[in-house]
Amino acid sequence: RRRQFPRYYFVSEADLLDILSNGGTPAKVLIHTSKVYLSTKTLVLSDDLDTDGRPSATKWIAGVGSEETDFEPRVPLKGKVEIYMQTVLDAMKTTLF
Repeated sequence: RRRQFPRYYFVSEADLLDILSNGGTPAKVLIHTSKVYLSTKTLVLSDDLDTDGRPSATKWIAGVGSEETDFEPRVPLKGKVEIYMQTVLDAMKTTLF
């Protein structure tokens, strides 16, 4: 799993185990957001669910200050946790650049 999402190399074993075991429920993974994404406090999830029962990430909140940045478009949190975490990372880069 660390090969698929290299940021897992910098997360403790206990946190990684919690992320992987709760990966099907993105809301439970949010407590680890600041440990995975640099200068990110949390992600904001949509209330409406897709056909798989999963939310989408609508914005992220910076860990420093109170800056909020909207994803354009929303980021669907589908598939395995390491896949959708990489999708969120790619969306962050695309949104900023």
